[in-house]
Amino acid sequence: MANVPPEIRDQLSTWMEQQPQLFDAGPEVPVDGVTILADAEDESGLITLDSLQKALLSAGLNIDAEGFAGQACAEGELMHVGPNCWKRA
Repeated sequence: MANVPPEIRDQLSTWMEQQPQLFDAGPEVPVDGVTILADAEDESGLITLDSLQKALLSAGLNIDAEGFAGQACAEGELMHVGPNCWKRA
């Protein structure tokens, strides 16, 4: 709301309150990305989409592995080295 012009702030707030809640996000659980990536690594230091999905599931997280890898790449934690294959940066 801080970036919304003051003259429409009340209207936007009212409109947002009237919108149906599409999902209940529940309490947000912090994700320890470093541990997930370490668990997904094989002995040669490679992380595959499959190993990442297994590491996420074993941590009790129902997160899309491809999206997780994309975010880790954007944050400089992973480097893409091939199709569905990464190395830690």
